[in-house]
Amino acid sequence: ISAFLAQHSLDLARDLIPVLPAAHYLMGGIKTDLDGRTTVPGLYAAGEAACTGVHGANRLASNSLLEGLVFGARAARAMLSDKFETVPADSGALLKPSFGPIRDEELLEVFVTKLRRMMWSHAGLLRDSSNLLDAQEILSECENGIEHIAQRGGMNRRLAEARSLCRIAAAILHSALARTESRGAHFRTDFPTRDDEHFAEHSIFSLQNAVGLPDAVRTERW
Repeated sequence: ISAFLAQHSLDLARDLIPVLPAAHYLMGGIKTDLDGRTTVPGLYAAGEAACTGVHGANRLASNSLLEGLVFGARAARAMLSDKFETVPADSGALLKPSFGPIRDEELLEVFVTKLRRMMWSHAGLLRDSSNLLDAQEILSECENGIEHIAQRGGMNRRLAEARSLCRIAAAILHSALARTESRGAHFRTDFPTRDDEHFAEHSIFSLQNAVGLPDAVRTERW
C-alpha cells in the first residue's frame, strides 16, 4: 500500500488517503432455489448473478466465494440430475441469433450513456421518490429510442446489451420505489429509517405483474 501511495506522492505516515464513493455490484440477482434452479425450466444461475437467499441488504465480500464454490457446485449437480434432453449441435434445431450491422450506432451510444448517467444520478447512493419517478420517464425515453433502432433492422451485441440494461434499470427503479424504507445499500432520503414490519424480507420483481406500484414488486420470505 505504501509503495502504491508513493506513486501518487502520498506518504502513509503523513498524508490522509483520499476516499471517494464508487459503484460496486448489486445485491440480489436472479431468484433461485438452493440448487441454482430458476423459475424457467432448464435455466440455472449461480455466483454473483444469482440471489440464493444468503445475502441480505448488503453483500459481503466473503459470500462471493460461497456463491461461486458452493452454489456453483450445487447448480452443476442439479443440471446433471435434472437430465434435460439435449439437442445435437448439428441438428439444426438450435436457435441461431441473426447478428448483423445496425443503423444509428452513434445514436445507440447516446441512449446507453444517458441511461447510465441517469441511473447513477437518480438511483445511485441516495434515492427519493421524485428522482426515481423522473428516472422512469428518462428510462422510457431510452427504451423507446433503443427499440426504434432495433425495429430499423440488424442486431449486434451492443444492441442486445442496451436492451438488457433497460430491463435491469426497470427492475431497480420499480423495486426502489416500492421499498419505502432505507436498508443496507438502499437509502431513501424521503424514508430514511428501516421498516422491519413491512420490509424485513426480499423484494421479488416479476415482469408478469409489473403493471404499477406497488404491484410490480412483492416481498417474500425465503
